[in-house]
Amino acid sequence: MNISTVIYYYSATGNSFYVARELQKALPDVELRSIAAALQEDIPSVNAECVGFVFPLHYFSLPMQVEEFLHKLTIHESPYIFAIATCGVPYWGRPFVDMENILADKNKRVQAKYFVRLVSNYIPYRDIAADWRISIRAWLAERKLAKIAKTIAGRKTHDTWQLLKTFCKGHHDKWVANQQAIDTPFQCAAEKCTACGLCEKICPRDNIKRPEGQPVWQHKCVECLGCLHICPARAIDYGEITKGRQRYRHKTVKTADLVNAKVQ
Repeated sequence: MNISTVIYYYSATGNSFYVARELQKALPDVELRSIAAALQEDIPSVNAECVGFVFPLHYFSLPMQVEEFLHKLTIHESPYIFAIATCGVPYWGRPFVDMENILADKNKRVQAKYFVRLVSNYIPYRDIAADWRISIRAWLAERKLAKIAKTIAGRKTHDTWQLLKTFCKGHHDKWVANQQAIDTPFQCAAEKCTACGLCEKICPRDNIKRPEGQPVWQHKCVECLGCLHICPARAIDYGEITKGRQRYRHKTVKTADLVNAKVQ
């Protein structure tokens, strides 16, 4: 194996990219790979001593494209595998249950599983946390990541709570089944839009077209909300409920980091 560790990440507003990058700093010989970019490969594969996956919690489980990628990915040999779910509220959900079910078909298992609490970007539910709360979570996350890095470096096992798994499965499955209607609440204020194109560039599913400059959603949305949060003019909303609410990007992550994740 030529590479010690490969970390795949999926990130719309920077939390999961931040986690992956921090682990890259803490561990030797780490290559970061974007899941959005890797999905464009015909047969994505990985051959490394250690393989990690970092992704946000979507409706209590895996983001749609992370699930798609796990099914598609070929994992060579028998690496040490870890997974980290970034979230606003930890322990509720079943991301690692669903992940292990997929990997079991490949005769693989996840040795270390973690939730890392940062900031939820899902503003259709509630506004972005206050700055003081964001700072506390960042402080706690930094310390937790140091412990996670030691676990990974030592190739140790770690399990975590996953609460209300049956309820969460029903909620998640209903969301996936409704995919074609997910993007119907999106709207763009014509008087605010500058036609900068960032919404189209960041969309991991190529679900946004701009025939006349403004975004038009194509009904294959995965609800990452990257387009909403990246818009510098705050022209995009998810229905009426997000109007007036804050937008979010992890403070250490640049817009270019998120946009370039599609073309790595």
